[in-house]
Amino acid sequence: MADELLHLTRLPDAEREQFRIAMNLLFTEGFLVRSIEAHERPYRFVLANLAVCESYLGFAGWGLRRDESLGVIAFEGPAAARLRLRKVESIIALIARLLYEERAGEIELHGERTVRRHEIQDRYRALTKSTLKKTPFLAILRRLQSLRLIRLVGDDNDPDATVILYPSLAFALDAQAVEELETRLAELVDDSPAENGAAPDDRPDDDDEEE
Repeated sequence: MADELLHLTRLPDAEREQFRIAMNLLFTEGFLVRSIEAHERPYRFVLANLAVCESYLGFAGWGLRRDESLGVIAFEGPAAARLRLRKVESIIALIARLLYEERAGEIELHGERTVRRHEIQDRYRALTKSTLKKTPFLAILRRLQSLRLIRLVGDDNDPDATVILYPSLAFALDAQAVEELETRLAELVDDSPAENGAAPDDRPDDDDEEE
């Protein structure tokens, strides 16, 4: 570890700047996604200097997870640092994850997998037997966008507007996580007959899920 950190101090200025950019992106956004233009150089820098980056983060008890087939690098930290999502956010993330798999053979926009905004709402309605109104729905999409799981394209008032599904969805929600969320969702639908324009699970923070 000491050798890797010594190497860090000897990096040329340009590479040290790439290190700074990569660490800032990981700290603020959680993921480096190769297919995101602003992430491509930092992503490749981290891969090329993996031991250095892991040693640097290791001092704080953090690490890195990567999947080069997906083109995603993410933080791996203690349980206390895990992101908490509300149940309704977890459901929308699950729907986006399932749609990501379904779109595997339908690359449409700059090589990315995409859906229409209304397709997510339609799937939500089908799964939960309830309706999520426009304002909370858009707030959830923006939340997932801030987490670099999706990207919104087009007018907020257009139900046909595009949602780009990033491969970080498959990284954040692996097969086991999807199965667990589907089980919880089935339990939620059984317990919640409401159909009042808000998610039936839209309750205070003690009902949050961890991702």
